[in-house]
Amino acid sequence: MKDMNGGPFTQVFGGPVARVLDQARIVGNMEQTVPMLAESTGLTFKTVQKAIAKLIKYGFVKRSRRISNAQTYRFDVEHDLHELLVWADHVNLKQMRQ
Repeated sequence: MKDMNGGPFTQVFGGPVARVLDQARIVGNMEQTVPMLAESTGLTFKTVQKAIAKLIKYGFVKRSRRISNAQTYRFDVEHDLHELLVWADHVNLKQMRQ
């Protein structure tokens, strides 16, 4: 069952990758680390690592700089995720009306 309290990606797709994308949508282009994403999404460190690996593979997130021993990641919400977000919002609105 999909989490109806989550953002548009979580509501449409469900799962950890969608939760990470929703968090990226909230913070925009701010750099984030795996621990930051784990805390904000409620997912485990390893689950976020796997989600990030999938998102890197599909080009939705890029490695940014390293801070101490932590790798940061940047989501280009305005460009890379814009069309997907518009679509997810549209599908979510249709589901809510039904």
